[in-house]
Amino acid sequence: MNRHNTLTFTLISLIVLLNGCATPPTLSSDAQTNVEQELVPKTLDVKVAKTKAKKSGLGVPQYKNGQLVGYQFQRSFAIPAQIGNFFGFSYATNQVLAINNADKAATGEIVKKIPVMVTVTHPEIITNGQASTQSAWQDTLYFGRDNFAMWHFESNNELVSGKWAIEVKHQDTVVATKNFFVQVPPPMPAKVTTVCQVESEKFPKSLQASNQKCCAENDAKACYNFAWRGLERIKDTHGAALYYAKSCELGDISGCRLAAKLASNEQTRNNFYHKGCDLKDMDSCIEVNRLPQ
Repeated sequence: MNRHNTLTFTLISLIVLLNGCATPPTLSSDAQTNVEQELVPKTLDVKVAKTKAKKSGLGVPQYKNGQLVGYQFQRSFAIPAQIGNFFGFSYATNQVLAINNADKAATGEIVKKIPVMVTVTHPEIITNGQASTQSAWQDTLYFGRDNFAMWHFESNNELVSGKWAIEVKHQDTVVATKNFFVQVPPPMPAKVTTVCQVESEKFPKSLQASNQKCCAENDAKACYNFAWRGLERIKDTHGAALYYAKSCELGDISGCRLAAKLASNEQTRNNFYHKGCDLKDMDSCIEVNRLPQ
């Protein structure tokens, strides 16, 4: 082989080798798909754990530096439907993180808050001529702290008795729910200015009977009972003092003590203690520094 042929052969071999290095191996479609799947990063699908109400009932707003920071709850059998009242519950929950390749919307980020929907199911409420049994609004659920789902009575048309339910929902998950019994309080009787002149029909029947026995039969215990269980409960202090005074006059020692405590001046106070002392009540005698006769 002459020198020219040797050079030609060497150049041809070099070109073949270079072409082999520059051309990647061809993969089947199945193999290529498997490689692409391995390159897709796994994502985290954030979900919310279901929970229960922590505290519930009638809520008194709590403020700090002029900002609403929560509610103090008062447990009761029935929620009084009155303008200005709040009721509901507090709750707290956590995120649930699950590996999910299929969910393209999952970000894998740990969030501090999420939007939720609060739905209140209630007896029929008429607003502008339209009846409804559900009210709903969007709220924000914060992780790592207490949240509150509350209803605020703002108008007279909302004051309806019956079963109410408050539900907090994130997407398709009911995070927390609580049932309540709401009751419109009976109308308050007028303040008593004269003993035995009272709107007794606005009191429970047992107290109506006590008032009747006090005024019609001069029953001292009945007068005391109507003052203590009826008038004091509705914070009619003046009316209670009148009925305690009547029970004292009729011979009830406890009536004399309480009439003295509610007396508007020292002379009246001492008169009731003297009456109690006359009824052999040593506590009343001590108050006026004397012995019973």
